[in-house]
Order: sequence, then C-alpha cells, then structure tokens
Amino acid sequence: MGAADLGHLHWYLIKTRPRDEEKVLYFLNLARYSHLFPSYWKTSMFGRKRERKPLFPGYIFVHVKLEEAYHKIRYTRGVSGFVRFGELPLRVPNAVIGSLKARTREDGTVRMISKPLRKGDLIRITDGPFAGFEGVFVESLNDGERIALLIRGLNSARVEVNRLFTSAIT
Repeated sequence: MGAADLGHLHWYLIKTRPRDEEKVLYFLNLARYSHLFPSYWKTSMFGRKRERKPLFPGYIFVHVKLEEAYHKIRYTRGVSGFVRFGELPLRVPNAVIGSLKARTREDGTVRMISKPLRKGDLIRITDGPFAGFEGVFVESLNDGERIALLIRGLNSARVEVNRLFTSAIT
C-alpha cells in the first residue's frame, strides 16, 4: 500500500476496548463514517432466549479514506486502534466485505454457514453441560440452530444441543 492509497476509500478493521462496540458505533454514526459490524442470533442453551451477538467481538470494519479519518477514528472514545500489519493499518479485501454483506439478512444479522451434517456423522460437543462428550448425529431440529445427537458412553442418550456448540470429528 503506497501513500497514494491513503487518499482513497478502503475497508479497515478497528479494535475496540472490551465491550465498547456500541459506544464506538455511536461515534462512527455521528461522524457519518461507513462501517460494518456483523452480528448473528444466538439462542441460549435451552432455546428460551435469543440475543444478538457480534460475529467479531471487539472489531468493527470501517470504510474510509485513511488520510482523512485516521486520527479521528484512532482517538475516538472506545477505540483501541487500527489492526495493523507493520506500520500501516491493514486493508481488508473487498471480497471479505462482499462475502459478509452477501450473507447479511434484512435485520443486519449474518446467516451462519456450516457444513451440512449427515446421519451417523461423529460430533464432539465443545460447549455447555455436555462439553467434551462425543455423539452420533441424528437430525437437525426445526429451528435450524439445534441438532439431536446420541451421546456415546451415556447409553446412547438422545440430547439436543446448539449447532454452534459442536464440531465434526473427521
């Protein structure tokens, strides 16, 4: 990236202080900086509560002319700094932003893409009360977020877990 690039619009990634994303978004909106803060819907362990969670906690994409916006953004309340590679802030490729935008719903949340599971696939539970257990995939449930597994070592007990709390064993 040369000095001439600093005067053109590019996507960059800024790091916020812990749990200051909303504050930084407020200030970016006030300054009318174009930004992207992807989020997704997370359902609680037992499916009782849905909440919006950041896809990349602590990070916000900004579309700016670095030459004009660097100091204003860098010293915005709640901003820790730009993500860098060497001395200059790292430019985020347009393809990355395009991919995120293509998967963004009308409500601003990103559709999560995961490899389709087939009956009999071996699955490891990575989070929650069954973390560390392995099971055999039975089916995806109607909400699209939970799956049913037969847990190995527990007399093949059937449990339902959030898909995000699992990983396929290859």
